[in-house]
Amino acid sequence: MSRLPDPRPFSCADATGAVYDQGAHVTDWIPHGQAPVLWLSPSTALETGTPVRGGVPICFPWFADGAAGGRAPRHGFARTLPWHVESRESSDHEAVVVYRLTDEDVTDPVHREQFPYRFEAYYVVRFGTELVLELSITNTDDRAFDIEEALHAYLVVGDVRKIRVEGLDGAGYRDKVLDRDDCVQEGALHLEGETDRVYRSDAEVSVVDPVLGRVLRIRKENSRNTVVWNPWAEQAAAMPDVGADGWTDFVCVEGANVQAEAVHLEPDETHTMAYRVAVEVTEQDPGRSPA
Repeated sequence: MSRLPDPRPFSCADATGAVYDQGAHVTDWIPHGQAPVLWLSPSTALETGTPVRGGVPICFPWFADGAAGGRAPRHGFARTLPWHVESRESSDHEAVVVYRLTDEDVTDPVHREQFPYRFEAYYVVRFGTELVLELSITNTDDRAFDIEEALHAYLVVGDVRKIRVEGLDGAGYRDKVLDRDDCVQEGALHLEGETDRVYRSDAEVSVVDPVLGRVLRIRKENSRNTVVWNPWAEQAAAMPDVGADGWTDFVCVEGANVQAEAVHLEPDETHTMAYRVAVEVTEQDPGRSPA
């Protein structure tokens, strides 16, 4: 395999960012004066056709191994295909890039067999005081189809064992670790072990981080699921691109439409899902530097 070309850099007065054309994969967003918000594995394989570990992978047209199971690659083919830059522009306070992917870019016969439909996808990335991601899927086929989608954001935290995730109180969820569908969140979520939960919630979520002294505010549009994931120590040790120590530095809080909440698209219908992150500075743990 060949090495990925360097990501495209973006900057404005309010932030900097970076995106790989493969997968339209955002790997960096740093608001002015803040610590990095997106976690990127220092040991990820930056190779053509290999998923990048960290940043914001796009999961499409299925999530994990698909709603019915048995699909590969995991999380769909969109994150390892080259997307096409349709436009890029910047102003004093925002840098924007628009990517496009269609069924014509899907050349692997196995992938085409698993998703034999015509489609057009647009992905708009806005770097500024907020990171704004908008994924639009249009059914250009003459048949209806269902898709799963997720913006699988890896968020930097000071210590995942010390954060709390607010905004999910009362939401039902599937606990994939326990293989249970009937769980209900009570209060804030404190991660205490391997976590892989698909919440049925479109509410705003906050990641409260006392170590870095900030709150990450996450808002979603047309996203009926919030996925929260961290592999924890044992699973991470078996993942070469996470490692024995990397798992403490991130939490995945994803905007998604998956499983029972998959999106049904009739011919010529378009669905747009948006994911927004903003940083609110609080008070840092005096024992930890934000850098």
